[in-house]
Amino acid sequence: MARIAVAQLRDADSIEQAFMLVSKQLGTTSTNKLFIKAEVGDATGKIHCRAWNASRDSYDRLPSAGFVQIRGRIEMYQGHLQLVADSILPIDDPTKLDLSELVKHTSKNVPEMQARLKEIVGKLHDKQLRAIVDEFLNDAELMKKFSIAPAAMNMHHAWIGGLLEHTISLLELALVICPRYPDIDQDLVIAGLFLHDIAKTAELTYSAGFDYSDTGRLIGHVVLGTIWIDQKAREAATKLGEPIRRDLLMVLQHIVLSHHGEPEFGAAVLPKTPEAILVNLIDNLDAKTQMAIDAVAAPAEDENWTEYHKAFNSKLYRPSITIRD
Repeated sequence: MARIAVAQLRDADSIEQAFMLVSKQLGTTSTNKLFIKAEVGDATGKIHCRAWNASRDSYDRLPSAGFVQIRGRIEMYQGHLQLVADSILPIDDPTKLDLSELVKHTSKNVPEMQARLKEIVGKLHDKQLRAIVDEFLNDAELMKKFSIAPAAMNMHHAWIGGLLEHTISLLELALVICPRYPDIDQDLVIAGLFLHDIAKTAELTYSAGFDYSDTGRLIGHVVLGTIWIDQKAREAATKLGEPIRRDLLMVLQHIVLSHHGEPEFGAAVLPKTPEAILVNLIDNLDAKTQMAIDAVAAPAEDENWTEYHKAFNSKLYRPSITIRD
């Protein structure tokens, strides 16, 4: 049976093919029977999946992140397509899979983004701030992961290379916005944007599907990022032959700790400097805009409206209204 990409799935399609397992949960029906509710996907999109008459054993056999083989059919449910699985089994050997079909990758040129990153942060004027940033840039293993990691599990830029793509977008925005506010410390904003999500390289796993690592679950990228900044600052101080200014280190770490804006969204503290506030706004601008673009581009039966998106508390209007000659 020929593979059908998620974006091409239609009502009544029969499928038997591999998917990336995005999430799984064991549910109970009104008659007290177990079922698996999951989200699966490939490089073109994601779809909700239900496997009825499940068991605890069949659920436990599925990976928390990885690939599964599903046999089933596509059905319309409450106006949206879903995959009803007759069988859903773990794929233990992903080497036989074509990962280009199953895992979404950035469409941007990675070497060009890497070069642009170095170009932008390479223009920092503050000697000590530049020394801290250089410790990260010179960490070859970390930067290799930085170029591969997704920016999130499933919210925005949730694809291989997404973290680098998201970071470049933020830096480019900062170069446009900061000159509008001469009293803003642009160096601090640039460094903060580069480092705000740096620890997602350790928070997330992305070799076989996307998941949280133990470190990610127990510590998280916000706190871990501030720890790394402290460590790199010590290394930078040794090479400079002088201690890093305590106030500089404090406000840089504050940007990372507060970049989610509100505690309910994962911030350790509220942003309390102009630079931290601007970093939060720029980060939110890029994340929300990309989420909206992805939502409108996703397939849906209703030509005019997307599915409901919690991040926007609404469905989104799909048609592009442009003036044409």
